[in-house]
Amino acid sequence: MNELSFELYACTGWRPKVDVYRCADGWLVKLEIAGVAEQDIRTEVQHDVLIVEGRRRDLCIPNILEPMSMEINYDHFRRTIRLPGVIESMQIRTEYSEGMLLIKLRNRE
Repeated sequence: MNELSFELYACTGWRPKVDVYRCADGWLVKLEIAGVAEQDIRTEVQHDVLIVEGRRRDLCIPNILEPMSMEINYDHFRRTIRLPGVIESMQIRTEYSEGMLLIKLRNRE
């Protein structure tokens, strides 16, 4: 059985935090991606790897002369999460609410 593992996409400017939960009928993966538009998120499953990628864009605010402090990362992101076993055949459902992306992977019955 493979171990749970995470990989960082080399070209990313930020790395959303991820929580992974084992459930009785599969997995729940949560990503903290506040500020990312739902249409800018893509999920994919390859064998035992869940891939989530997207982009958080900066909002253009008129009449800004110069930034005084910039702590929020805006850029593309890509997270790969290797889960034990083959997850390709699982049902995948996503839900995006209040800055959290919930990915539910359920065994097909």
